[in-house]
Formats: sequence, structure tokens, C-alpha cells
Amino acid sequence: MQTERQRLIRSLFDEYIEMYASRDERLMTRFSRNFSGYAGSSDQLVTDTDEWIEITRLDFAQVPARIGIEMVDLALQDLSTDVVAVTAFFHIHLPLPDAILAREMARLVLIFRRESEAWMIAHSGISIPFGIAGSGEVYPIQCLAERNRELEALVAERTHALKIANDALDAHRGRLEAEVQQRTAALSIAKEAAESANRAKSIFLATVSHELRTPMNAIMGMTSLAQACATDPSLTRRLSVIDQASHHLLAVINDILDISNLESERLTLDSKPFKLGDSLERVIHPLRHRIAEKGLQLEIAECAEAEALVLQGDALRFEQILHNLLDNAVKFTEQGTISLRTQFTEHAPNSVQLCFDVQDTGIGIARKDMVRLFYPFEQGDGSSTRRYGGTGLGLVISKRLAQMMGGDIWVMSEPDVGSTFTLTVRLDRAASH
Repeated sequence: MQTERQRLIRSLFDEYIEMYASRDERLMTRFSRNFSGYAGSSDQLVTDTDEWIEITRLDFAQVPARIGIEMVDLALQDLSTDVVAVTAFFHIHLPLPDAILAREMARLVLIFRRESEAWMIAHSGISIPFGIAGSGEVYPIQCLAERNRELEALVAERTHALKIANDALDAHRGRLEAEVQQRTAALSIAKEAAESANRAKSIFLATVSHELRTPMNAIMGMTSLAQACATDPSLTRRLSVIDQASHHLLAVINDILDISNLESERLTLDSKPFKLGDSLERVIHPLRHRIAEKGLQLEIAECAEAEALVLQGDALRFEQILHNLLDNAVKFTEQGTISLRTQFTEHAPNSVQLCFDVQDTGIGIARKDMVRLFYPFEQGDGSSTRRYGGTGLGLVISKRLAQMMGGDIWVMSEPDVGSTFTLTVRLDRAASH
């Protein structure tokens, strides 16, 4: 970590500790809008900043006076250029007589993320080492013995009930074992049948896709020849509709062929030298006209080294992934900006790891729908299929191709604000470079 940056993050961490120790509510202003964390002594995971603030205020109310914090160990770790993790271990000294400590040592994990020019806290996990009674008060020491007796009686009662249940379970187990063996045999047969059917389906889809591509290419070729010769405006418009529809259908056929080959593990990646800057231009150039037609702004941010970098890999599949992400950004954005940022996340003598962020100001995706994006034939919202079209295969194919290239794809999004899809790939440097 850079020395200056290390001092900055340490100072932000020290401010957090001071505010927490003094029970200062200004602490609540230091968190990202996408904050998540474990809040208070309940160790409750929350993903909503307002909920975290409510729980933390309850925690402050239980011990409103300043608490003593004795730092034991602290470590900082870069997760990326814009994300830093800080882990600390410390003792807490409560300003209360006879307070019960459930653990001798507390742990705090803070994830700082740079947002615009400021560093905000994106995640806070704090383990508070004092017990909380049912009434919400900190346990006084004199209640401990009484509580222990209650717990011992409860354990004895539960142990007796458990013995009775275990005896009944032993009697039932013999009958279940025979039934389980029968069910296991039946499931094994069903599993083999399902796998066989799935292989047959993938082979069938691949075969049909190949058979469809030949006549589709012929239709597209003849349509192109007819467009070149057509002079009647009405005929030209009809030929244009045929051309657009045939290109769309061919894209669907190609997606089905790709997903069937991926599922049957028959898709392999090529390995040839290619210039990264040329690949990026081949992806971006065809989209410029659509972006301009919709009145959108296009922002490209790439480092100079990436422009001239020569890599060894499958340029066609790499371009397919990036084109799909940018095409979706244009498709689901009606106004605002489409941006592509390229950066290096790892350098090695013979390989590099690249990160591409595709950001838009489009319709966004609800949290509950994000996981469905990477399932075949699904989109985040069923109405999107009707309004925007698509098979729902593009992101599935792109994610699997990225994983074959030693990377992955993930998304951060907010409805009506926009989405950021992040692609990582690990590629070899070309031998002569």
C-alpha cells in the first residue's frame, strides 16, 4: 500500500474508533448508500443503512457514556484500487460496574470504498464482547448465577425430551434405512435418465442450430443482394425488415448453439495473438451509431498500456462478452451515459488480469432479480423480455466464457438509477511481446 494512502485510511479508521468510543452519532454520516454490515452486539446482518443506524442507536443507548478501547492489532489490505479492508482486534472496557464480557476480545472489520473523491465505509462488521439481556439492558454481574440456574434446568429438561425423541428415532431408523436404499436406487436411475436426456437435448440443439444456420446465411445473403439491386422504396423497406429479422434470428440461433456447446462441454477457446486496443474498437465501433441515435453519451476510459497490449487468447469470444455487456447497456438505457472503463488488476511476467466496468444510467435491476440474470432463458423482469426482447442467454454465455478465461462477471445495480457490470479475464501476454 502507498504510504500516503495508508496514512489516510488509518486516519479514517481512527476517526471511526473515536466516534464509536465517544458514542458520537456523526458516525452515521460516514457510510456508503450501498452499506451492509453486522450491527451492534446482536451480530445482526443488515443491508440497509437506516436499519444499521437504528440498531447502532439502540447499542449507544445501552451504554451512552464513553467506552474505553484498547487496540491490540490492526491490519490494512488492498482489495482493489478503490477498496481497502481494515481488520482490528481490541479490548473494550465498559464504564459500568460488574459488566459481563461474553468474549475477552472484540473484532472490527471495515471496508472502505472510494466514491467520487471521498472514502466511504461500504461494510462494517463489529463483534461486541458484552452480553445483552432480554430487556435490552447490559447484564449486571449479580444476575449471572440466577441465569445459569435457569439455563441448567432448561438443559436438563431438553436433554430428557431429546432422549425420548432419540429412542423413538432409533425404532424408526430401521424402517427408514430400507426405504432410503430403495429411494436411492430409484433416484440414481432417474439421475442417469435425466443426464442422458440433457445430453441428448444439447446434442439436438447443437445439430438443429447448425442445420438452421445454413439456410439463414443463404436468406441473409440473398436479401443483401436484393437490397443492392432494389430501387423501389417500398421494396427496400420490406427487404430491410427481412434483413433485420434474419440477423436477429441468427443471433438467437448462435446463442442456442453456444449454450448447448457450453452445457455439453464441447466449446473450446482459441489461442492466437491479438491487440487489445483493436478488439475494443471492434466492439465499440458498431455501437456508436445506436448510442448516438438514442441521444446517449459514450465515455471510454482506458489506460495507455491497455491500448497497445498484445495478448494471447480467443479475441472473438472476448469481444462477444464485451459486446453483450455494452449492447445490454444501450438496450436498457433511454437517456444519460454509457461508459466503459479498462484497468489492470494484476500484472505477471507472462499474463495479466484485466477488469472492465460497463456502467449505464438505465432502468437498473432490483436486488431480488440480480441472481436470475445468470440463469438460462431468464431476465431480471419478465416484462423486460416483452419490451426489450432477447432470449436471456447472453449473460449466461458471457459469464461462462469469462470463467473459462479465468475471470468472472458480476453486477451492481439500483432500479431507476443504473447498473455496473464488471468483467474480469486473465489472459497470457503474446510470446513476442
